[in-house]
Amino acid sequence: MPYRLFSATGLEIARTLGAIIYANPFKAERLELNKRFFELIRDQGFAGEPMAVADGKPRNLNIESYIEVSQHLVKDTLAKLRSGSGKKVDAEHLKVYEHLVYFYLFHWVLEDMDAYILRCLEYPSDNRRWDAFGLLEKKYRECFAPFASVLSPAYDVDVFASFCFQIRRTYYHTFHTLKGNSARLNRMRARVWDSVFTHDMRRYIRSLYDRMSDIYTLICGPSGSGKEVVARCIGLSRYIPFDREQMRFERNFTESFHAINLSALSATLIESELFGHKKGAFTGALADKIGYFESSGTYGTVFLDEIGDTDPLVQVKLLRVLQTRQFQRLGDTRTLAFQGKVMAATNVDLIKAMEKGSFREDLYYRLCADQIRTPSLREILQDEPDELNILLNYVCMKFAGEEEGKRLEAECQDWIRRHMPASYEWPGNFRELEQCVRNIMIHGEYIPHRREGADGNEWDRIRSGALSMDELIGYYVRQEYARTPSLAEVGMRLKVDPRTVKKYLR
Repeated sequence: MPYRLFSATGLEIARTLGAIIYANPFKAERLELNKRFFELIRDQGFAGEPMAVADGKPRNLNIESYIEVSQHLVKDTLAKLRSGSGKKVDAEHLKVYEHLVYFYLFHWVLEDMDAYILRCLEYPSDNRRWDAFGLLEKKYRECFAPFASVLSPAYDVDVFASFCFQIRRTYYHTFHTLKGNSARLNRMRARVWDSVFTHDMRRYIRSLYDRMSDIYTLICGPSGSGKEVVARCIGLSRYIPFDREQMRFERNFTESFHAINLSALSATLIESELFGHKKGAFTGALADKIGYFESSGTYGTVFLDEIGDTDPLVQVKLLRVLQTRQFQRLGDTRTLAFQGKVMAATNVDLIKAMEKGSFREDLYYRLCADQIRTPSLREILQDEPDELNILLNYVCMKFAGEEEGKRLEAECQDWIRRHMPASYEWPGNFRELEQCVRNIMIHGEYIPHRREGADGNEWDRIRSGALSMDELIGYYVRQEYARTPSLAEVGMRLKVDPRTVKKYLR
């Protein structure tokens, strides 16, 4: 009978940890795996709360438990291997051990990876050495060397380091940049994660990590809803190999994202920015210029914002690049290879644009393999009204720093509560919220955008006191009913009889 490295409980714990590292952290599957893990180790004295504070610093007890338990299992397994020397080891146990080691080492080096990410963001032009690699390599060999005769790790240590860093970068950008706690935002985070790794990370690591440039991403959503932020998260999270000899990654990830607003430039300038040009190619071309398609390299991303407003001639040239992965500088006859990834965004309904003939169908179907929709602020607040305070906190801290940001946040919350209805739709989305904060910070007030349509300029009439009491109540009831089209629920929320709700709806 093959020699077993784990007890029954140890095997289940190790399997669970091995599954966690490949799970999308923003999906229910990951939460279930976490729950299962802590159920299994409950008898080992887990403290309880995922987050705690010690010595003024936050401690993630989840991470601490991960490291403690996985380290114990690895050490215990190595000891069992030594005691069972010469015996045939169970193949399933070997595979579980391999993924357990990956999990353990990823979390063992987690803190240093976070510090390295922050250094790269602080010094974007400096491709720094990652000195922790030496320690990671030593640890990697300690864990696998005793199994050399029966187990060959799936990755060399430098490839493993690249995957670890990519996973942590993706989590950092997705969690820290896409602000908010609503269910809609979390679903979008999950979709962003899938855009980087696909829904099957094991397959991604086996064969897709160096092929994702061929899959283009289209981000749709209303203006101001954060489409470029989403694109940046994905673009800064791409796989970048680690150069063991140089002790650094082949490129600083902060330099790998290039954005261009296609609606803000003429067709000639768009081509110059994207394709580059030779000196004298057009009036004003005083020197050779390298375009984004060329400078992006293998690991870069070109983000085409407002692609729905693009000139038809530019659409043709973009399609050619996406189809052939080749381009030419303006005024040059040489053909160059495009090796990076393309992402595009629009607030235009491209299906309707195709029906009208203003957007090419073949270009759309080149772009739509991977689609993400950014929700409007109105949709988010309809689901979770308290989300507004979370977003205000983020914006105020960004504008005024931590200490003054708290005062600004309180001022903004108070002004919005006193002067704007809870049903305000924020037509400018997150961008409008930022401008609202700026206006209150500078002028002590904010004049919202006038909404045309069914309500006409009712908001202006509310502010001026022109509405009668019945008109004002009717307006509020209609807004509440739009959020939840149920007479009973609106009545319960407003503490009135449903028949009263019905009267005002009429």
